[in-house]
Amino acid sequence: MQQRTFFLYTASSDIAASRHFYTDLIGLEQVWDEADDIAYVVDSVQFSITHDSGVRPQSQWSHQPGWVYGLGIEPEPSHAPTSWSIALDPDHFTAAVARLRAHDVTSLRDGPFWVGYWSFVVLDPMGTTVELSDPTSPGPVTSG
Repeated sequence: MQQRTFFLYTASSDIAASRHFYTDLIGLEQVWDEADDIAYVVDSVQFSITHDSGVRPQSQWSHQPGWVYGLGIEPEPSHAPTSWSIALDPDHFTAAVARLRAHDVTSLRDGPFWVGYWSFVVLDPMGTTVELSDPTSPGPVTSG
């Protein structure tokens, strides 16, 4: 089967902050870099961000399917217009979490947590809820 590319477009009032977040902190592969536009490739998704000085940051966490409002977020998040998850390999996930924590990026919890996979949820510069996940590492060891 032929692989198809999915394109995702969003806007930011601060391209420099978005570039720093997605390139330097998360470590995504940047494939486009202009003054007012940046783009990344994640597997078969091209994720593009364009500058729009009129767009305003979201002001709260967004709900993501599968959370079932069970993560202790108060108030319970709404189904906001945008949020996304980015699956990373274990090394990339660990490095991205360390960089995000070192730069005091707002996170849902202090560190990664287990939800059937490792998850670390942060807000990007536009207040978009971004879940980084490591779907391949084993879960926490429980004493039995």
